[in-house]
Amino acid sequence: MQERNFVSKTSGVGRKAAFAFCAGFAAFTLAFGPALASPAAAQTIVDDWHKVKPPAPPELKTVTVDPKTTALLVLDFNGAQDPTKGPCNVKTKPRCLASVPKVKPLLDQARAKEMLVVFSLAGVGEPQDIATALAPLASEPIVKSGPDKFIGTNLRNILSDKGIKTVIVTGTASEGAVLDTATDAALNGMNIVLPVDGMSSTELYAEQYVAWHTVNAPGVSQKTTLTSIDRIKF
Repeated sequence: MQERNFVSKTSGVGRKAAFAFCAGFAAFTLAFGPALASPAAAQTIVDDWHKVKPPAPPELKTVTVDPKTTALLVLDFNGAQDPTKGPCNVKTKPRCLASVPKVKPLLDQARAKEMLVVFSLAGVGEPQDIATALAPLASEPIVKSGPDKFIGTNLRNILSDKGIKTVIVTGTASEGAVLDTATDAALNGMNIVLPVDGMSSTELYAEQYVAWHTVNAPGVSQKTTLTSIDRIKF
C-alpha cells in the first residue's frame, strides 16, 4: 500500500514537472520565437548579395601609347570558322565574334606603327582557326596555353626581348585570358591598356566585372588604363 502511494506521489510530481517545463518552453517560444525564426536570422551572405546595386560604369580614358614599347595582345580569337576549335564562336561566345570588326582597326593601326603583335590560342585551336579578319602574319608570334598566357609559354621573354613596357589586351574570355594575362602583366610591373570593346565573354556581367576589377584591384588598378579602341592613340 505504501509502495502504491509512493508511485502515485512520484507520478504526480513528474506530471507537475512536465507541465512546468512545457509551460516554460511555451513562454520562451512566445518571447523569442519570432526572433529565432525571422528571415534576418536565417540569412547568409548570398541573401545580402540580392541587395547589391551595380556600381556606376568606370570612366574610359584616352591613352597615348609608344609603339616602340607597346605590344598588342590578341587573345584566343580561335574558333570563328569551326566552333570545335576554340571559344570565339557563334555557339558559345557570339559576343566575341561581334568584337572582331572592332579589334580589326586596332590591329591594322598597330601593324602600321610596326608594333609588336602577339596572338594566343586556347584549347585545340591552331593558327588557321583564328578569326580570318584577325589572321596572324607569319612574323607575329603565337603562344598557346590556359587563361594566363604567361604560364607555360615564352610570352614573358617575347615581350622583354623587345623592351615592351605596355600591353594592350584584347580577346576572350574577359574573365579568363584577358583578366588573367592582364593581371599577371600588371603584377610584374607592366602597364595595361584595356579597351572594353576589345574584350568579350558569354554574358555582359563578366565583361562589366572585369572592367570593375581591373580599376579597383590592389596592384592591378595602379597599372591599368580602362579605355575604348577609339580612345587609343599612337
